Amino acid sequence: MSNGANELDQWVDGIRDRSDAAFKAVHVALADDLLSFANAMLRDRRAAEDAVQQAFIELVKAAPRLRGDGRSLRAWLYRSVRFTCLDEMRRRHRHPETPTERVPDEALDEQSDEWVDPRLREALDQLSERQRSLIVMRHVGGLSGAEIATATRSNRTAVYAAVRRAERRLRRLLEEPTETNTGSTATSVTGGAS
Repeated sequence: MSNGANELDQWVDGIRDRSDAAFKAVHVALADDLLSFANAMLRDRRAAEDAVQQAFIELVKAAPRLRGDGRSLRAWLYRSVRFTCLDEMRRRHRHPETPTERVPDEALDEQSDEWVDPRLREALDQLSERQRSLIVMRHVGGLSGAEIATATRSNRTAVYAAVRRAERRLRRLLEEPTETNTGSTATSVTGGAS
Protein backbone atom coordinates (compact mmCIF):
# COMPACT_ATOMS: atom_id res chain seq x y z
CA MET A 1 0.00 0.00 0.00
CA SER A 2 1.43 3.43 -0.95
CA ASN A 3 2.07 6.25 1.51
CA GLY A 4 -0.79 8.21 -0.10
CA ALA A 5 -3.23 5.39 0.59
CA ASN A 6 -1.92 5.04 4.17
CA GLU A 7 -2.31 8.78 4.67
CA LEU A 8 -5.92 8.68 3.44
CA ASP A 9 -6.56 5.78 5.80
CA GLN A 10 -5.11 7.78 8.69
CA TRP A 11 -7.42 10.66 7.83
CA VAL A 12 -10.41 8.33 8.02
CA ASP A 13 -9.42 7.34 11.54
CA GLY A 14 -8.97 11.02 12.43
CA ILE A 15 -12.33 11.89 10.88
CA ARG A 16 -14.03 9.16 12.95
CA ASP A 17 -12.35 10.63 16.03
CA ARG A 18 -13.48 14.14 14.98
CA SER A 19 -9.94 15.45 14.76
CA ASP A 20 -9.78 19.03 13.49
CA ALA A 21 -6.41 18.27 11.93
CA ALA A 22 -7.89 15.34 9.97
CA PHE A 23 -10.81 17.43 8.68
CA LYS A 24 -8.38 20.14 7.61
CA ALA A 25 -6.07 17.62 5.91
CA VAL A 26 -8.98 16.04 4.01
CA HIS A 27 -10.23 19.47 2.98
CA VAL A 28 -6.80 20.57 1.76
CA ALA A 29 -6.29 17.29 -0.10
CA LEU A 30 -9.69 16.94 -1.77
CA ALA A 31 -11.55 20.28 -1.86
CA ASP A 32 -10.03 21.51 -5.14
CA ASP A 33 -10.82 18.26 -6.96
CA LEU A 34 -14.35 18.23 -5.54
CA LEU A 35 -14.79 21.87 -6.58
CA SER A 36 -13.66 21.09 -10.13
CA PHE A 37 -16.12 18.20 -10.24
CA ALA A 38 -19.02 20.29 -8.91
CA ASN A 39 -18.19 23.20 -11.20
CA ALA A 40 -18.11 20.92 -14.23
CA MET A 41 -21.53 19.59 -13.23
CA LEU A 42 -23.17 22.93 -12.45
CA ARG A 43 -21.20 25.49 -14.47
CA ASP A 44 -21.63 27.89 -11.58
CA ARG A 45 -18.66 28.47 -9.30
CA ARG A 46 -20.68 29.71 -6.33
CA ALA A 47 -23.13 26.81 -6.49
CA ALA A 48 -20.16 24.43 -6.83
CA GLU A 49 -18.54 25.92 -3.72
CA ASP A 50 -21.84 25.48 -1.88
CA ALA A 51 -22.00 21.82 -2.94
CA VAL A 52 -18.49 21.15 -1.65
CA GLN A 53 -19.19 22.98 1.59
CA GLN A 54 -22.37 20.93 2.04
CA ALA A 55 -20.38 17.71 1.55
CA PHE A 56 -17.96 18.67 4.32
CA ILE A 57 -20.84 19.64 6.62
CA GLU A 58 -22.38 16.22 6.00
CA LEU A 59 -18.99 14.61 6.64
CA VAL A 60 -18.85 16.23 10.09
CA LYS A 61 -22.30 14.83 10.88
CA ALA A 62 -21.51 11.36 9.51
CA ALA A 63 -18.00 11.09 10.97
CA PRO A 64 -18.68 8.53 13.72
CA ARG A 65 -20.50 6.23 11.26
CA LEU A 66 -17.88 6.45 8.51
CA ARG A 67 -16.74 3.03 7.29
CA GLY A 68 -13.96 1.87 5.03
CA ASP A 69 -10.60 3.27 4.09
CA GLY A 70 -9.31 6.43 2.42
CA ARG A 71 -10.69 5.45 -0.97
CA SER A 72 -14.11 5.02 0.59
CA LEU A 73 -13.82 8.48 2.15
CA ARG A 74 -12.96 10.01 -1.25
CA ALA A 75 -15.87 8.21 -2.93
CA TRP A 76 -18.20 9.24 -0.08
CA LEU A 77 -17.33 12.91 -0.60
CA TYR A 78 -17.80 12.66 -4.37
CA ARG A 79 -21.18 10.97 -3.84
CA SER A 80 -22.26 13.75 -1.47
CA VAL A 81 -21.18 16.48 -3.91
CA ARG A 82 -22.82 14.63 -6.82
CA PHE A 83 -26.16 14.35 -5.00
CA THR A 84 -26.10 18.04 -4.09
CA CYS A 85 -25.30 18.95 -7.71
CA LEU A 86 -28.07 16.74 -9.06
CA ASP A 87 -30.54 18.30 -6.60
CA GLU A 88 -29.46 21.77 -7.74
CA MET A 89 -29.79 20.80 -11.42
CA ARG A 90 -33.30 19.48 -10.79
CA ARG A 91 -34.21 22.63 -8.88
CA ARG A 92 -32.99 24.76 -11.77
CA HIS A 93 -35.01 22.67 -14.21
CA ARG A 94 -38.19 23.12 -12.14
CA HIS A 95 -37.54 26.83 -11.43
CA PRO A 96 -35.39 28.32 -14.18
CA GLU A 97 -33.81 31.63 -13.29
CA THR A 98 -34.62 34.71 -15.25
CA PRO A 99 -31.58 36.57 -16.57
CA THR A 100 -31.91 39.25 -13.86
CA GLU A 101 -31.87 36.75 -10.99
CA ARG A 102 -28.21 35.89 -11.34
CA VAL A 103 -25.57 38.47 -12.05
CA PRO A 104 -22.48 36.45 -12.93
CA ASP A 105 -19.15 37.26 -11.43
CA GLU A 106 -17.12 37.45 -14.62
CA ALA A 107 -13.81 36.72 -12.93
CA LEU A 108 -15.12 33.57 -11.28
CA ASP A 109 -16.95 32.36 -14.38
CA GLU A 110 -13.95 32.91 -16.65
CA GLN A 111 -11.57 31.30 -14.20
CA SER A 112 -13.76 28.26 -13.66
CA ASP A 113 -14.23 27.48 -17.37
CA GLU A 114 -10.83 28.42 -18.76
CA TRP A 115 -9.65 24.79 -18.92
CA VAL A 116 -12.66 23.62 -20.95
CA ASP A 117 -12.75 23.77 -24.74
CA PRO A 118 -16.09 25.32 -25.80
CA ARG A 119 -16.89 22.30 -28.01
CA LEU A 120 -16.29 19.97 -25.08
CA ARG A 121 -18.50 22.11 -22.82
CA GLU A 122 -21.28 22.01 -25.45
CA ALA A 123 -20.93 18.24 -25.86
CA LEU A 124 -20.99 17.69 -22.08
CA ASP A 125 -24.17 19.75 -21.87
CA GLN A 126 -25.83 17.36 -24.33
CA LEU A 127 -25.18 14.33 -22.11
CA SER A 128 -27.69 13.20 -19.53
CA GLU A 129 -27.03 14.22 -15.91
CA ARG A 130 -25.84 10.68 -15.13
CA GLN A 131 -23.54 10.47 -18.14
CA ARG A 132 -22.06 13.90 -17.42
CA SER A 133 -21.43 13.03 -13.78
CA LEU A 134 -19.75 9.75 -14.75
CA ILE A 135 -17.48 11.46 -17.30
CA VAL A 136 -16.56 14.22 -14.87
CA MET A 137 -15.87 11.80 -11.99
CA ARG A 138 -13.69 9.65 -14.24
CA HIS A 139 -11.80 12.28 -16.23
CA VAL A 140 -11.88 15.40 -14.04
CA GLY A 141 -11.94 13.76 -10.62
CA GLY A 142 -9.72 10.86 -11.66
CA LEU A 143 -11.85 8.34 -9.80
CA SER A 144 -11.41 4.67 -10.58
CA GLY A 145 -14.33 2.52 -11.67
CA ALA A 146 -14.54 1.08 -8.17
CA GLU A 147 -14.62 4.55 -6.60
CA ILE A 148 -17.32 5.68 -9.04
CA ALA A 149 -19.31 2.55 -8.19
CA THR A 150 -19.09 3.46 -4.51
CA ALA A 151 -19.95 7.12 -5.18
CA THR A 152 -23.00 6.22 -7.29
CA ARG A 153 -23.99 3.16 -5.24
CA SER A 154 -23.81 0.99 -8.35
CA ASN A 155 -21.99 -2.21 -9.06
CA ARG A 156 -18.59 -1.95 -10.69
CA THR A 157 -19.54 -3.80 -13.89
CA ALA A 158 -22.51 -1.50 -14.49
CA VAL A 159 -20.33 1.55 -13.89
CA TYR A 160 -17.65 0.41 -16.35
CA ALA A 161 -20.34 -0.18 -19.00
CA ALA A 162 -22.06 3.16 -18.29
CA VAL A 163 -18.75 5.07 -18.43
CA ARG A 164 -17.90 3.42 -21.78
CA ARG A 165 -21.33 4.34 -23.18
CA ALA A 166 -20.98 7.93 -21.95
CA GLU A 167 -17.48 8.18 -23.46
CA ARG A 168 -18.73 6.83 -26.81
CA ARG A 169 -21.61 9.32 -26.81
CA LEU A 170 -19.28 12.17 -25.93
CA ARG A 171 -16.86 11.11 -28.67
CA ARG A 172 -19.69 11.04 -31.24
CA LEU A 173 -20.85 14.49 -30.16
CA LEU A 174 -17.32 15.86 -30.47
CA GLU A 175 -16.84 14.29 -33.90
CA GLU A 176 -19.99 15.88 -35.32
CA PRO A 177 -19.38 18.69 -37.77
CA THR A 178 -19.83 22.15 -36.29
CA GLU A 179 -21.31 25.27 -37.77
CA THR A 180 -19.12 26.54 -40.60
CA ASN A 181 -18.21 30.11 -41.43
CA THR A 182 -20.95 30.16 -44.07
CA GLY A 183 -23.56 29.69 -41.37
CA SER A 184 -24.71 26.20 -42.35
CA THR A 185 -25.66 23.98 -39.47
CA ALA A 186 -24.14 20.61 -38.62
CA THR A 187 -26.02 17.36 -39.01
CA SER A 188 -28.02 16.48 -35.90
CA VAL A 189 -27.01 13.77 -33.46
CA THR A 190 -29.59 11.42 -34.94
CA GLY A 191 -28.53 12.25 -38.50
CA GLY A 192 -26.05 10.15 -40.38
CA ALA A 193 -23.07 12.48 -40.54
CA SER A 194 -19.84 10.87 -41.67
